[in-house]
Order: sequence, then C-alpha cells, then structure tokens
Amino acid sequence: MSESKSQRPPSRVDRRSFIRAAGGTTIAAVGGSSLVVGAAQGATPRKWDHEVDVVVVGSGGAALAGAVTAVSRGLKVAVLEAAPVAGGATARSGGGYWIPNNRFMRAKGIQDPREDCIRYMARYSFTQLYDVNAENYGIPVLSVKQMAAMYDNAAPAVELFEKLGALQTREDDSYDYWEAAPENKAPQGRLIWTKVDVAPGTITGGGADTIRQMGDWLAKKGSPIQLEHRVTKLVTNSKGAVVGVIATDSDDKQISFRARRGVHFGSGGFTLNEELRLNFQRGPVFGSCGPMTNQGDLVYMASAIGAKLGNMQNGWRFQLVLDQVLQTPGLATDVWGVIGDSMVMVNKYGQRVVNEKRPYSDRGEVHFNYDPNKNEWTNLVLMQILDQRAYDHAQGHYPLPPKGATAPYIITAPTLDALADAIRKRLTEHGPRIGGFQLDESFLPNLKATIKRFNGFAETGNDEDFARGSFGYDRQWHERFGGPESIAANDKPNKTMYPIADKGPYHAILLVSGSADTNGGPMINENAQVLSIANEPIPGLYGAGNCIASPSGRAYWGGGATIGLSLTFGYIAGNHLATAPINDDA
Repeated sequence: MSESKSQRPPSRVDRRSFIRAAGGTTIAAVGGSSLVVGAAQGATPRKWDHEVDVVVVGSGGAALAGAVTAVSRGLKVAVLEAAPVAGGATARSGGGYWIPNNRFMRAKGIQDPREDCIRYMARYSFTQLYDVNAENYGIPVLSVKQMAAMYDNAAPAVELFEKLGALQTREDDSYDYWEAAPENKAPQGRLIWTKVDVAPGTITGGGADTIRQMGDWLAKKGSPIQLEHRVTKLVTNSKGAVVGVIATDSDDKQISFRARRGVHFGSGGFTLNEELRLNFQRGPVFGSCGPMTNQGDLVYMASAIGAKLGNMQNGWRFQLVLDQVLQTPGLATDVWGVIGDSMVMVNKYGQRVVNEKRPYSDRGEVHFNYDPNKNEWTNLVLMQILDQRAYDHAQGHYPLPPKGATAPYIITAPTLDALADAIRKRLTEHGPRIGGFQLDESFLPNLKATIKRFNGFAETGNDEDFARGSFGYDRQWHERFGGPESIAANDKPNKTMYPIADKGPYHAILLVSGSADTNGGPMINENAQVLSIANEPIPGLYGAGNCIASPSGRAYWGGGATIGLSLTFGYIAGNHLATAPINDDA
C-alpha cells in the first residue's frame, strides 16, 4: 500500500494546481493539522491500527446514511468526524429532505410519475441543454442515470431508515422551488421532515435531530461516531484501489484505518475554504452557515489520485446579512425567507431586481449579476427596505429581532433620505472588505420611484415586474414567516404585498450572497462511486452529499434537496459497498 508525501503548499489553489496534483503532490493547510495529499507511490507495507469493512468520513446526512445502510447489511463500519461535534451542515440545517414518490404521497394517492419527475430534475438542472425530444433530454447520460437513481432510491432509503428505527419522519405540503414547471406533476409533498417524540408539542428538531437519531442507532450497533478524527490521507494499493485512510486525532496522533471494501466520504464541501471559493465559485460568495470543517478535504485527496472534478462553480445558495457574515463567515445565519409585505429589495441603483418572495436559492443567485460596461457586480449588496408596519408584524422572524430587542445590523432612519445616507455610511465602513462597493448617486430618486411603482402593484395585487405572490411557494412561505397577524392586517388582493408607508421610520438590512455549502467536487456515477479522469470508477472510493459533484448541478429541486440527495446517495453507496469485493491492501 502507499500513502501520500508532503511538500510546501502552493500560494494559490487554482485549476492548474489541481491538474498538477493529479500526478504530483499538494498540501492544503486548513485548520490544525496539514491535509497531506498526493499520488500513490512506493508501496510501503505497514501494520494497520484498525481494520473494518467500510470507513465513513464525516457525520452529516450523506455520511450517516451510508454508515447506517452498510451496518444494516452486516458490515463493520468506522465513522470518522473531523469536528468536535457531529452533524456537519445537516445538523445546522432546517433538516427537511426532498424525497420523490415518498410514502406520505403514495398514502394520499398523490401521483409522482417517474419519467415526469426525472424530466423535471433534468430541465431544472440543465436549462441551457434540456430538450424534451432529444435522447436523454439533451443532457449528459451520466446525469440522467443519477436522476433516475435519485427517484428510484430516495423513498426506499428513508423507508429503510424508518424500518430500522434509525429515523422517524413526518409529512409536509410544501411546494417545490419550481412548482410551475410543466414537467412537475407533483409540485407539493416531496418535502418530509424528521419527527421528534422526545419533546411534547415539538414536531421537528431540524437537522440536528436527524443526526441524533441516526447517530444513536449507529452507536447501539457498535459503530459510534468518532469525533476529532480528521482524515488527512487516502491509502491506495498497487492497483490504485483505495484500501484505507490515515486520520489525525485531537492530539495530532496519526491513526490508520484499513477499509476492506472501501471508503465513503460525506465530509462536506469547500464553502469555508477562501482560496477554493475564490478560484472556483462563479460569483462573490461571502461565507456560509456551514461548519468550519467544510474545507474541501476530499477535493484535494481525490484529485491527487486522479479523480475527475465537476460542478465546482455551484453551491446551495442563500442570502446572508452582510454585517454578520463579515464578522463570522462560518457562523452566519441564512435569510431563509424574506419577511414583510410592505417591503422591497433593491440594488445600488435603488431598483428591484428579484421577486423578494422567491426561494433563498434563487435570491442568492441574483447577486452574481455582472455589468461589463461598469466592471461591477451590480447586485453585490442588496438592500432590503421595509417600513415600520412590516417591521412590527415580522419581529421575531429572522433577520428581525424579537419584540423589545435590537439588532446592530439593522439600519433605521426617520426618512428615506436619511436612510440612504445611513446605508452609505455603513457601506463605507465595510468598504475595504467589499471592494469599495457604494450606492450610486441615483439610488435615492430611483428608490422613491421604485416604491411608488411597487405601491401601485400592491393596490392592484399584480406585480408586473417580478410576479411576486403569483406562485404557491410565495404565498405559502410568506404566511409561514410573516404569521397570521400580518395576513390579517393585509386587506389588499395580494397578501405578499402592501403599500410602503409614505412616512417613516424606515429600516434597511444589507444582504449578500452566501451558501449552505458548495456542491462541487469529485464526480460520482449512479452507484456513488468516485470517477477517475478516464470516467472509470476508482475502486474503493465513494461519495455523497456536498463533497462531491452534485447530481442536481446548479438546481435546488425543492426544499430539502440537499439532504434528500445526501441520504439517497449515501444509501446507494452503503448498498454498493455491501457487494463490493475485498481489496488487497498490497
């Protein structure tokens, strides 16, 4: 067997570095011990500290789904987590999962036809390629196979976890994020949640309870999550198969784990690795609500043994509050739903650029608008403007603080003129960290014109610019975030809109693009096997979740798509590992 050697890290982790890394050696020094990766060279027999059938790296949904499935198939599994707490991005999420044709839908007689669902996924993910009349809908064959695997395995995966007692679930009637797509024959019901019985009156404990339930099951089966075990090296045999890993514990001690059948990664993306984010993301991404351990470890290690990378430009988009993400880029809270009805979101020119009630993933994309004439990211920072009425009704719904509390990132002024001045002052304070971004001189007059036009739409109920409130998703989540008080106080035909008051005070929140995590990395096939640059499976190496090139590409198919994909392809990996041959470690 062989393990990688170390050299000094490159000054910048660019695409060329990755190409060189596939045949050489690279180091990524990220938090604590250096991550050492490199091509396998010089077989060096050694004694393993531990031997198992499967090593699972990470402890989020993708990792634990693979671990639970493998254990249920009779395999001995070691689960290694780099952080001092379990759960990864899953534990910090709302915890829902997008599961086509799930048992709740079937019980209600809701039809979710296989081919229509695959067409929906294909069109959403590859809008620029999709052709309903073309072979494979005009998209890559591998992607069609992955989407078919998603449909075929998502519901069986969750039902297995339920049957084993590793997960309890409950239904939801949420709309998909592209409910209006003609291919989407089942726009409601695919989102399900973890059910919690331990707390009276609690219906969901979010992603943290998903991890708790699955983690408890694994512990009872003799495969507990081993915290503060960061995998730093892949070990391959003379045939190039991955036969184990080297992990570093909290005392910087190196521990070797033999994986007789293979290694499954569910270790998260690279959203908190500034160099990877800068060089691979296609627009300015300020930070994440994911854990600091999301440093792209698998990208480095898999690249060094010849894995093919994909989807590196994409991520699960969110909006984040600028002031917060600059202070804590790895602990920011995402603006899941934009609160308020007498509210607009405008750019530096005082113009609306998006339907404010669209899903977080779509709003996060709007920040990537680039103007080549002015050489600027026009929507780098968006200003959410709301009046006192909207503020009062939505208090307690993030990013507004509870009643009686204040939040330093909220800018308040008695008039729109004063508000514009206050926004300019705040942007000047942040100037060195946002490229000197500032409001245009036209901001104030345009803002006043924008509000006048919006107020007219609010009176008629028809948003002629962005169709706000015309989608079921808009109305559903506006009511969930705004609360019954806001709905009852709105006597206009479109409950998501109300005229903005002609007198202050007014409030502003500065928003930028962030991500729950990136979703690019080594490419996998429909069996969750990591592929080489020759498009062949690398024996013994599997992946799911945000550490690999997501089968969804750029699309967020619906609420819970990220965890739904994680659970499904973790399940697929666990099943495939159960039938994989035992690799010789020499």
